[in-house]
Amino acid sequence: MNINDQNITDAQMRAISAKTMVIVGDADGVKLEHAVAMFKLRGGGDEEAAATGILTKVPAARLVILPATSPIGISGEAKVLESMVTPFLEDAPPANPSLW
Repeated sequence: MNINDQNITDAQMRAISAKTMVIVGDADGVKLEHAVAMFKLRGGGDEEAAATGILTKVPAARLVILPATSPIGISGEAKVLESMVTPFLEDAPPANPSLW
């Protein structure tokens, strides 16, 4: 939680080989702009999905912003996060609802 401990360059973020899910609360010490930047550095932000509204492949990274949640409050949201973390760990694209 010490702001001075987090000196990771953009190149170091891009070089991480592990799958990445950035999880923050909107009342977190991490600014939302920073969470989005980390998400994008890890390959997140599928422009095709944004244009079509449909995910056709597993996203390179995932971003979760929990409303009205502090860093401590995130630990109390296990049930909410489970529905997101499990498909993430299984490399499954999030389900698209049947609209037609």
